[in-house]
Amino acid sequence: MLRLKNWILIIAGCLGMQAASAQVRPPLSFNINYSIAQPFGSVKDYSDKTSFRGWQAGLQYMISDQIGVGIKSGFQDFYERAPRAVYPTKGGDISAVQTRTLQVIPALATVQYQFTKPDAIVIPYASLGIGAANMNYEKYWGEFVDKDNSWAFMVSPELGINIPFGKASPLLFNASIEYNYASYKLAEITNFSTLQGNIGLRWHIN
Repeated sequence: MLRLKNWILIIAGCLGMQAASAQVRPPLSFNINYSIAQPFGSVKDYSDKTSFRGWQAGLQYMISDQIGVGIKSGFQDFYERAPRAVYPTKGGDISAVQTRTLQVIPALATVQYQFTKPDAIVIPYASLGIGAANMNYEKYWGEFVDKDNSWAFMVSPELGINIPFGKASPLLFNASIEYNYASYKLAEITNFSTLQGNIGLRWHIN
């Protein structure tokens, strides 16, 4: 009888610890970040400047202490103005000042794994986003423009940290690095590839 009582106390204690851990902060959270992106490959050939014009936002629901699922979107604008030159085209050579832009708006489903419990001082994580991105391509030849607006498959693995402002604070500092790849092909762009840094806040919503 005493042994059974001890087992009941142990099980109750474990359940109590799990409940307390789950109640560190609400499972639903919202994040918003400022984003900087460095293009690679053919995107860098099209616009080789680092983009400082970006943001990212998302919703996430923790289905356990360490696993979360959600959605995220954002915006990144790549821009370059090339000096006047003679450019070969199918219709002949064109002498023009080229202005090249590419705006990217992803729409991704995400899954995240946190490497520590939610009451840790620093919470490192890895996540994966899969979905599509809207690509708005505009290349100006002086006053003439080549345009394309289409969607492409995108995958986005990410590594980051969340740092709570206090042990049970619903507000956390967030920083991450992610690699973005999209199967986008147009003119000189054979695929979309960037390394992106994000910094901002995560807020757990009651």
